[in-house]
Amino acid sequence: MRVETLLNKFSIKGINYNPNSGGKGLLSAEEQLALVGLCWHKSPVGWLVLFVEGLRDTKALKQLHIETRKEALGLMKSWRGVYPEKALTALCATAIAEVTQQSGQICPECNGSAIVVDKHRNRCKCQCCKSGRITWTQETRFAYFTQVLPVTYSRFKHYKEVLNQLVAWLIENRAVVVMVMEEQVESERGNSSEVI
Repeated sequence: MRVETLLNKFSIKGINYNPNSGGKGLLSAEEQLALVGLCWHKSPVGWLVLFVEGLRDTKALKQLHIETRKEALGLMKSWRGVYPEKALTALCATAIAEVTQQSGQICPECNGSAIVVDKHRNRCKCQCCKSGRITWTQETRFAYFTQVLPVTYSRFKHYKEVLNQLVAWLIENRAVVVMVMEEQVESERGNSSEVI
């Protein structure tokens, strides 16, 4: 895993205490993993969300699907009626996609450029998206959900409550990790100012 890519989101660069080596101090791979390990227990699901969001880590995505599925099963204990296994898969996939792509999905018509070429070769603003991203709405959630489980919109509305709870759960776990990492950054800055 490229943990340094993820840690760069939080501006963690490390400190070089050796005066002879010069240059910018960086955390070694072992120190980076240790930093993640120190904070992992606060919210493993939040870390998985960040690994999927920032690193596109497929192993983390598989594990996140497993954890999200457990949460979905817990939320659906009081569900009235029947639902297929594919419904759980669709709920998990949609919730994870929404949380890891919070600014929206890349527009398939303009490939994220927000500009399309018409039949006369004129460059026009894409009418399908805003700034190359299709924001999450009820319709886009439905479209994503039906890629796994093709159902009618009225049936999808029955799953909407569980989907909203899953998204909120994932966002909450992600927020816990971000808060822990920000605290870690502040403590690193405090320690570095004491040394200087």
